[in-house]
Amino acid sequence: MILGRAEPGDPRWPIAHKYGFLNAGGGSWYWKPLRNLEPGHRVFAYVSGAGYVGIGRVTGKVIPARDAEVEIEGRPQPLLDQPDVSAAWKQDAASEDSQVTEMVVPVEWLAARPVNQAFWEKGLFASQVTACKLRDTHTIQTVESAFGLDTENS
Repeated sequence: MILGRAEPGDPRWPIAHKYGFLNAGGGSWYWKPLRNLEPGHRVFAYVSGAGYVGIGRVTGKVIPARDAEVEIEGRPQPLLDQPDVSAAWKQDAASEDSQVTEMVVPVEWLAARPVNQAFWEKGLFASQVTACKLRDTHTIQTVESAFGLDTENS
């Protein structure tokens, strides 16, 4: 289990949810942990200050967002060509500078919700690291239950 994290008010989650990925940018300290994600890993998406927003399964390796493709009407298209991706995010993602660029990991979301419906309760695990191993059984079971999933069907 991996915990993926974003900041509140960050436009990343709606786009990540819609197009099926986890991402990080703003310096290698943030995106390097994404390199630990492997196809088949289950991830729990967490927005800092809001709560858990999704549970998914990694479907590929980390790549620069500028190289990512998403499926639109059955055809692969560049992520950065999508009209709902902000100009500022596109600019950062297109950068070759490792301290600016965005990196993405493709994810199949098993269950997800908008930030304003994030799930949180006192005692759940959270971390400042962009992606870390989630080992807390209470958090795993509680979040799975809140999202209508369990170990057998996820």
